[in-house]
Amino acid sequence: MAPGVQSAVSARLPALAEREELAQQLLELALADVHPRFNKLWLQLVAGQHGLDAQWYANLYGVMAQFRRQWHGISWQRRERLELHGLDLQVQPADLAEYREAQQAGRLTGLLAGVRPQVANYQTIRSQLLRLLDMARQGSWPVTAGKTLHPDEADTLVPQLKHLLARTGDLAAADQDILYDAATVAAVKAFQRRHGLAVDGVVGNHTWFWLNVKPQERAVILARTLLRRDMGPLDYPRYILVNLPEYRLRLLQDGQPLMTSRVIVGQVKRQTPILSSKIASVVVNPAWHVPRSILKKDIVPKLARDPAYLEKEQFDVIDYEGAQVAPESIPWEHALAAGFPYQLRQRPGDHNALGRYKFYLPNNDDIYLHSTSAPRLFNKDSRAISSGCVRVEQAAELAHLLLEGSHWTDERLGTLLEESTTKWLPLSKPVPVFTVYWRSWLDDEGQLQFRDDIYGFDAAARMGDDKVMASLLAIQKS
Repeated sequence: MAPGVQSAVSARLPALAEREELAQQLLELALADVHPRFNKLWLQLVAGQHGLDAQWYANLYGVMAQFRRQWHGISWQRRERLELHGLDLQVQPADLAEYREAQQAGRLTGLLAGVRPQVANYQTIRSQLLRLLDMARQGSWPVTAGKTLHPDEADTLVPQLKHLLARTGDLAAADQDILYDAATVAAVKAFQRRHGLAVDGVVGNHTWFWLNVKPQERAVILARTLLRRDMGPLDYPRYILVNLPEYRLRLLQDGQPLMTSRVIVGQVKRQTPILSSKIASVVVNPAWHVPRSILKKDIVPKLARDPAYLEKEQFDVIDYEGAQVAPESIPWEHALAAGFPYQLRQRPGDHNALGRYKFYLPNNDDIYLHSTSAPRLFNKDSRAISSGCVRVEQAAELAHLLLEGSHWTDERLGTLLEESTTKWLPLSKPVPVFTVYWRSWLDDEGQLQFRDDIYGFDAAARMGDDKVMASLLAIQKS
């Protein structure tokens, strides 16, 4: 190539920092394994085929811009499930023109920043991703199928435990002592806290599971969550996030949490759906109209064993014409054999499965937020145990905050709660609610948190694309 031509090509190339920015964004998307186009582009890049190809970088920007535009336009459910293979990522002439204009005007760095995931701590997450990949390159990650270890025990597995904790950064240094000592217990508790486990220092199956998750697998989880967290512009001063894998609800005001609460979510067979809706009303002293699916699967078997169950749990029996039926008038053997052709309504009160508060939000799945009559269940570390609705531990606080500024003062609410009459309290301005599936994030102390894949959304992409991962692990740390 003649020197003049070489100079002309180089002049059209983005600067090194801009090429590195595009490469990093491409790495994150290929690592997340959400679309074959990104995987193919990444493999082309690491193969060294396009280092001086100015048009290739322009086209890469065009793919990124098209992806980000479509990402913010697809349904909330597709985003959280990362169902993206159907996206058409054809480069648009308008994006190429915008790229060229920004390059000529010296504004390309800002343009490229616009196609990053729009999350508050993006640069820190980027650093954590690279750190995890570096950890993966430092040697194989030994898998240990260990027995349960208790503090102050001596066991030949303890040195292996210490080695894993040192590599995760929870233990300062590992040694070969077989005593499960106080320093190692503290490290295990820190590890458990970062993974949403019971913080008891006991190394059981769940703790061993997470200790065995390799750094490259963690990088995939983090890359996928980074994408999910890009919620786009939310023009809501106040909204609610329910992070299903974290079992936690947050009420945010201007991006800052007003309150947080532990929650219980749907079990695997009756999952809480991914939804975007709005709380329109707070219902005080709700009655529970038992869904047919729960009636058939849960309550009818209990009735077969104990006909007195209805009175114990304070259920009214309603026929399909809406009339209340006396339980003693029901021919039980025939009714149960016929699948119990009645509806059940549980009377309001502390015994009620919904507790004292229900937060109504329109959706096709008849899902809502509510309190509970069984608060002890919030102490479980794995809380995917409901029939689909979200049980909120701090439901009273949430109700007070949502009704703030209305004429429903704390005193008036207290009066309602002394009664058993159901009262619907409409909100003057409905509050948006989003259920999300975020499995990794940085907490307020800068610690990287991870959570279980409770519904299997990431099961098929646990290790990402094999070729992409092999290329990433082959890169030497600079």
